[in-house]
Amino acid sequence: MRLERIITTLLVGLFLLGGCSKEEPSKLIKVAISPAVPPMLFEKDGKYSGIDLEIFEGYCKSRGCTFKVTAYDWLGMLGAVTSGQADVAFSGISITDKRKEVMDFSNPYFTSTWQLIGLKNRNIKITDLSQLSKYTIAYPTGSVFDDYVKNVLQPKGYYSVEQVKLYPSPTEALLALQNGNVDLVFVDNVMLVNYQKTLNLPVSSSYQVVGFDNLGFAFKKNSELRDDFNLYLAELGPKKIKAIIDRWTQ
Repeated sequence: MRLERIITTLLVGLFLLGGCSKEEPSKLIKVAISPAVPPMLFEKDGKYSGIDLEIFEGYCKSRGCTFKVTAYDWLGMLGAVTSGQADVAFSGISITDKRKEVMDFSNPYFTSTWQLIGLKNRNIKITDLSQLSKYTIAYPTGSVFDDYVKNVLQPKGYYSVEQVKLYPSPTEALLALQNGNVDLVFVDNVMLVNYQKTLNLPVSSSYQVVGFDNLGFAFKKNSELRDDFNLYLAELGPKKIKAIIDRWTQ
């Protein structure tokens, strides 16, 4: 009987440790965020909220695991996952070839367009990209918009990286716009919708970038956690993912 009790105890212990992913079954998942990207991830009333957090909470609930969140600025969040300080990062992160060199991404869960936004009362409308040189453009340091300026606008002589004003987060870029320190700010379309409908900010689109931006959850290289998270996205399916996104964007 004593031997049976020992075996039963060992089996129960193994079962409890086996929750979550294969990669670090007995450890907390270390999460890096940049909580200034509404509606994907933001802070309100001292709490973190948003599409990305709801998806990851659902993943952990389905796997019986727990996670600890640490907030960074945008570059700090990406640095945390590339250095291994965090297992996963999420805050509306665009999937790019350059980023895939140093981190692994989940399958895309959302596709967005980009907007150059300005203050409504200024009514700036870009009808030709050559007009951009008249304005000061801002976006967060390390954002995907940097590649767009370098690879699309700069080679054609429309705008150079040196002209851009960089800020640590989208929130600070938005404040610079509201304070009149810059003329235009690059944002994802979902952020513009959030600014207008949820925050009632006096901003509008000055130019929509043609093309699409795929968002994903970023994991440290060779992450088995990423593989299991992709399984969860497949379990959710497009309809359930869309329902989560719609709750935050409509």
